[in-house]
Amino acid sequence: MFMGSQPTTFEFSSYTFEPEQQRVSFSYRSHFAKGASLDFTETLLLPSELPLAEAPEALLERLLQSLHLMLGISYYKLYCPARLEVPYDLSAQQAEFFTTVYRRGLGEFWYRNGLDPSQSPAFPATTKAHLKPFEHALTDRILIGIGGGKDSIVATELLRKAGHEVSGFVVETHRSSGLIEAVVQSLGLEALKVKRELDPQLLHKLPGSLSGHIPVSAIYAFIGELLAVLYDFRYLAVANEQSSNFGNLEYQGETINHQWSKSAEFEQLLQDYTRNILTPDLTYFSALRPFSELRITELFTQYPKYFNHFSSCNRNFAAHDELHGQRWCGQCPKCAFTFAMLAAWLPPATLMEIFGANLFNEATLLPTFKDLLGLGTLKPFDCVGTFEETQAAFYLARESYGDTIAIKTLLPQLQQPERVVSSAKQTHPSPTLPARFAFTGMGSALILGAGKEGTTSARYLAQYQPKLVVSTADQQDDPAYLDKQSEFDIAIKTPGLAKEKVTIHYTTATNLFLAQVSNTIIGVTGTKGKSTCASLIQAMLVSGGKQSQLLGNIGQPMLGALLKKVDPETIFVLELSSFQLDDIQFSPTIAVALNLWPDHLDYHGSMAAYSAAKKHIVDYQRPSDFFVYNPADEQLRTWLPDLISQPLPFTDTLPLPDSALPLLGQHNKDNVRAAVTVAKHLGISDEHIASAIKDFSPLPH
Repeated sequence: MFMGSQPTTFEFSSYTFEPEQQRVSFSYRSHFAKGASLDFTETLLLPSELPLAEAPEALLERLLQSLHLMLGISYYKLYCPARLEVPYDLSAQQAEFFTTVYRRGLGEFWYRNGLDPSQSPAFPATTKAHLKPFEHALTDRILIGIGGGKDSIVATELLRKAGHEVSGFVVETHRSSGLIEAVVQSLGLEALKVKRELDPQLLHKLPGSLSGHIPVSAIYAFIGELLAVLYDFRYLAVANEQSSNFGNLEYQGETINHQWSKSAEFEQLLQDYTRNILTPDLTYFSALRPFSELRITELFTQYPKYFNHFSSCNRNFAAHDELHGQRWCGQCPKCAFTFAMLAAWLPPATLMEIFGANLFNEATLLPTFKDLLGLGTLKPFDCVGTFEETQAAFYLARESYGDTIAIKTLLPQLQQPERVVSSAKQTHPSPTLPARFAFTGMGSALILGAGKEGTTSARYLAQYQPKLVVSTADQQDDPAYLDKQSEFDIAIKTPGLAKEKVTIHYTTATNLFLAQVSNTIIGVTGTKGKSTCASLIQAMLVSGGKQSQLLGNIGQPMLGALLKKVDPETIFVLELSSFQLDDIQFSPTIAVALNLWPDHLDYHGSMAAYSAAKKHIVDYQRPSDFFVYNPADEQLRTWLPDLISQPLPFTDTLPLPDSALPLLGQHNKDNVRAAVTVAKHLGISDEHIASAIKDFSPLPH
């Protein structure tokens, strides 16, 4: 309670954007019974040395509103009133997003304060209108968040090695960080620095207030998105690893994860929010998502020039507990965990130079190491890896550090730690990693399927990833071909193989193709008629003098079209099956859906899953894209409420009578109607459309 009054409402009061001063201020108010209230203001000072890029005013407004809601979590949690007062009309997706972020992101806070997570606030959805995102072309470069630890160093180096243009951003709170500045300088990186001025009341214990962990990575993500739009970056990258997905404990039916805002769950939520609410032209992703801490540390040891600059100890960034002239406190779980990870790869002399002491010989750290190994009571509430990763590190460190207190005492207590080494180094499926960055940090690839598409994939990799060690595995050659996955970093999955059977990080030929082309793409799907409709569209384009290629199931493999220079005027027509759409990351410029009936349920498991896979053909479209659909199909009509693109129902007007159609049956007439709708939209004349239809030969069943 504050001044003896119960908290009643938390109000997101207003924000003020002053572009001339490159400053944004966000105001909040906590209301209490008997009319009492507390006001808070937080200010962001943007990089003053750089001019702001031109951006749509409506996009900036929605982005700043979103940042207003996100930053508010620091002030809401002081008193946790039951009611929220939001001055914006939130869509259902917006309200659900922030409700989830507050509940999941404050998980540790609920636990430590003995609060019920189910009492987390629900953001009000005040409009039934479906908000559409704003298209805004951004320069094809990457803005990456830089901290003082090894992860952002590794991510930056890997992205630059892959040939991407990378700049950094740093969020300064309380005071500037000499550690981060040293890392930025050692990276030789241009960095945008934004200063976050917290309300001074946050730095003192207010009467009756609560304290605890907040999802700071989520806050930094939204700050990063603002910077990306204001300073013109297509991608916003972070360096969150696979192990951030694993929680600390179960509490009142929920998994409490100290690192939730670094997890793939949050990453997927923010990707969806950004694409559907803000802009499809900005993508947030973690460049290290497929990798474990053990694998990232191994990569880090390839860059010894950073050994004397980095630190993962949180005391470097604390407001009241800073280290004086040191980079490691040598007492916390982060120091112990980082020491163990590095001990797996570095000799003692090098590690002593980094830490100044052998933490394996610190008896006071034995309880901490036990917790990190899973031998204690609880995984530490800190940004540390899994029990298996620490166990693997202890096992790998045994030869060089076998005479230390920690190794001698704790390694014998582990059950066959050698068995976890392989899995701890293995990559993990990471669907949030854009296909464009699929090979970042990868050394070897396994093509799963040796058919026509697999052969073309091998040629593609030889041309575009010449340093990658590539192999192929096929069921016809070896029934146990899937067992080979653990020997490789990344797989290229054939469409007919269920994604659940892939145990390492993977991509697909479809995603690789779509990630690399910016041409007009027509994608055709449906339970029946895909091949006929796609072929008809191709015939109409050819008849109308359009340069086009038919790719996919009925044409040549997609990646084959990339083995030579792509003419930007070429229109690609793709036949897309539910197998290809199941894990797609892109949608075509013109998406055509013919029909939707139960099919391939043995693969997808249910009609709902099959329908969801098919719907991906429109899920990633942009407002300027088009959805061509059969209005008579009840299932397809259910896609319309959430549609971001522009709907185009099949035309009823054909340029020739039904008697002249070479295709029989209503289903084939629907195929013709779909193709004619697409052709007319692309400016093909009735004369050329009619000619293509009359000359079309029915495909073999």
